[in-house]
Amino acid sequence: MTRRLTRPRRPLSADAYIHHATRGLPRAERLDAAAELRAHLTERMQEHQAHGFSPEEAEYLAVRGMGDPHPVNRGLLGHAFTHRAGWLTLAALLVGGLGLTAYREWLPPREGAQFSPMNQRDINALFSDKDAPRGTYQGVTLTYPRGTKAVLYVTVSSTENKSRPEQVSLFSKNLVQDEQQNFRGRIPGSYRYQERLLLSAWRMTCEGQERSGIYKTGYGLPSPFENSGMSGYSGPGGMVIGACANPSVRLHRATRTLNTTPPTQETHTVPPDGAGAIFNAHRPLHLNEWRVLYRLRVDPEGDPTTFGTADSGSFSTKARGVYVAVMPLDHVPNDTDGYSWGGMTVGFKGEQPIPLPPLVTDQPGG
Repeated sequence: MTRRLTRPRRPLSADAYIHHATRGLPRAERLDAAAELRAHLTERMQEHQAHGFSPEEAEYLAVRGMGDPHPVNRGLLGHAFTHRAGWLTLAALLVGGLGLTAYREWLPPREGAQFSPMNQRDINALFSDKDAPRGTYQGVTLTYPRGTKAVLYVTVSSTENKSRPEQVSLFSKNLVQDEQQNFRGRIPGSYRYQERLLLSAWRMTCEGQERSGIYKTGYGLPSPFENSGMSGYSGPGGMVIGACANPSVRLHRATRTLNTTPPTQETHTVPPDGAGAIFNAHRPLHLNEWRVLYRLRVDPEGDPTTFGTADSGSFSTKARGVYVAVMPLDHVPNDTDGYSWGGMTVGFKGEQPIPLPPLVTDQPGG
């Protein structure tokens, strides 16, 4: 293999050195700096000629003794953009910034349910909701899939009524108008409707019985490209404090023996499984499919000394539950006459009944 020799760089003349060293300066400052550099180079050239060097050799030695002109230029200008690396860095930052802006403004966000702890914006929204109980909230950012025309929000709980073993509260929202409003100025298909929900276990007493429901509050997330004019709101379906008609589950009271002398017994209310559980995860959202966002369980036959998020299928047949779920729809439901429910299904007039998720166990693959 033949090695290719690099051509040596041509030595700079005194004029070329002064040009590179003063490039970019305002005219008056450049003239001053050039005059000072030229005087310094002339003095060195004269010294070299006095030692017997020719004028060409003296100029070469004087310029070489000055070193690289680029550091001198950066020192005179006071910034890095006289160097090629500085301009490359600036170009990379600009390209990266433009790419990030394009991604944020023109490309759609990731579809699905993003679970996370509360952030500062959540706290502000929570304190603006006077009915919201204080406690631990699970935050969920919902980004509905392309083609979503409406959303169903449902809260379902077990009851002690054998003729109607479940209590259902359903709320629907038409997104067609919101989508049309947010499509303005966007690349077709880039917009996805987003909202933030805050969910927490909420204790109440109904007819002398302690119960636990799920309090829901939240706010809409406007399009980052076209301001949709959306503002914070309480809901969807935010529970009204003291309303025992809302779906809730009766809590279990257990008796335990305290290690005292003599031994004494104490009766306490067992918190529901799932209360206070916060996690980070991303779950998909599919058109015309339910996604359970928050679930509480009560099992009278469970161990009263432990509670937390238990695995699916580990509850007895007497277990009860309450959950909040959402379903993005590819159509706007016929809800002019409200909805009906029964047998763990909900329905709208003229449409097929929609099955509800199980009350205690999780959905497969959830």
